[in-house]
Amino acid sequence: MSETIITSLITAGALILVQIIISRKQQRIQDVKNEYVIKEVQDDIKRLENKQDKHNSLIERMVVVERDLKTAWKNIDELKEREDRK
Repeated sequence: MSETIITSLITAGALILVQIIISRKQQRIQDVKNEYVIKEVQDDIKRLENKQDKHNSLIERMVVVERDLKTAWKNIDELKEREDRK
């Protein structure tokens, strides 16, 4: 009887040990997957930041163009008024 109990305890202990090993391996695999996903998200964020920087640069340049265009049209209108006076 005690041999059966000892055998059962050894078997149970071995099964628990195997389950712990399997669980740790699965956790390591999940950690690697998570690291990969995090890296991909970080790369996507960097690409979006670069696009945003280009967009912001374009907006800044367009503000200058619009200001200069407004000045040019004002000058054209003044020239037309001078021509009309003559």
